[in-house]
Amino acid sequence: MTTVSVLIPAFRPTFLGQAIASVLAQGHEDFELIVSDDSGGDALLPVVERFRDPRIRYVTTAGREGGKENMRRLWLEARFDLVKYLFDDDILMPHALGELADEAAASPDASFVFGGRQTVDARGRVLDDSARLSAPRIRLDRRALAKRMVGDIINPIGEFSNVLINRANGVEAADFLSYCGFEMHVVTDVGFFLTAARRAPCAGVNRLVGAFRRHGDQNSSPEVNPSFAIGLCEWELFIRGELSGGALDRSDALRAVDKLATAYVNWSRRLPALAQMSPGIAELRERVEGGETEVLDPAFRARWDAFVQTVLAAKPRAG
Repeated sequence: MTTVSVLIPAFRPTFLGQAIASVLAQGHEDFELIVSDDSGGDALLPVVERFRDPRIRYVTTAGREGGKENMRRLWLEARFDLVKYLFDDDILMPHALGELADEAAASPDASFVFGGRQTVDARGRVLDDSARLSAPRIRLDRRALAKRMVGDIINPIGEFSNVLINRANGVEAADFLSYCGFEMHVVTDVGFFLTAARRAPCAGVNRLVGAFRRHGDQNSSPEVNPSFAIGLCEWELFIRGELSGGALDRSDALRAVDKLATAYVNWSRRLPALAQMSPGIAELRERVEGGETEVLDPAFRARWDAFVQTVLAAKPRAG
């Protein structure tokens, strides 16, 4: 069997026990499980200590460093090339590690492999079971991934909990910290997928491998995450980056621009900071229609930096 490093960047105890239990229930027994506690408190350790398994290792950060830094620390702690992140509110399906590891062995040049996932609520009830592939297996190179993901402004792969990363193919921690030189804040998973695909293709298997949990304290919720506006605008960054990088063609870029322009309008009242970014969409459309491709330029960088600064300045300070 192939050894997998399962990494849980944890900061809340609510669902952590279920996440750990789902790893220990795998048919694939050859793994290490590292739980990194970023809570800054003492509520998580008792949850971990309930499980007496020598494959579990508990580490801590300095506390409240944030998800990206916690993921980076775990990346450095992992001993094996195959890396499986699992967020502390998600769960793995039985045999997910084995199925993903088998796909990684069948696609040894893939930067990452992924499968289908369910969406469940706080009580574990299934809300949606539609995130499945249309074929038993698929393979996506950089252009195919950009067309499917950025062209439609959608993430068909899922979250980090849904993928198995193969570090042997050149994938680095920096790939989920930044995209085209821009620091990632919210849609970190999409930024990683697009960046990793520049290094090597990805592969998918039509097997249900995990469950993504929706609940009131979810970090991807606009009510919980004050940086949500940045996440919406990161899609504009992806459009510009993939078009400039040659992975997105003109028609797909125009389709994506129109979808994002509609999203900006729909969210404008709830997210007033979007007013700084909205004018750039019309300008981007004109440039793409005119045949331009070098649209990730200093003017966008200046607008982006000012927008991010505005959003982050409005965030409440941690208590």
